[in-house]
Amino acid sequence: MSTVKTEKGFTLLELLVAMSILTIGLLGLASMMSSGIGTDRFAHMVAVEGSVGSLVVEEITSRDGDDPIFASTVVGATYDLDTGSVATTRVVNGRTYTATYSVTPNSPVTGVSMVTVNITSGGRTVTLNAFKSTI
Repeated sequence: MSTVKTEKGFTLLELLVAMSILTIGLLGLASMMSSGIGTDRFAHMVAVEGSVGSLVVEEITSRDGDDPIFASTVVGATYDLDTGSVATTRVVNGRTYTATYSVTPNSPVTGVSMVTVNITSGGRTVTLNAFKSTI
């Protein structure tokens, strides 16, 4: 005599297997999100460094070609990122940024000055170079 199974649903074992698979998938997703947040934070830091560096380069290169800054060699001068206070640094999202610049007159050719800007934060340094016609 055969018995016909009329009950519908999942067994306890099937539910445990499904929950285990779902848990493993969710843990993998959480790990990827954590990694993505860390990458986003680094990208933001690099973007701020580039923006601060561009600000300094633009301010220096927007000066007249006969400005005294382009007349003689300047090496590692501190650039004041915060003109509203005594500090020469700028804090963005808890990170402190400092800027230094160097000017090399008549480099690479006569009548052109090379401007080098270094932005430092948290042990990282970003360097931007620009050229200014002084003629």
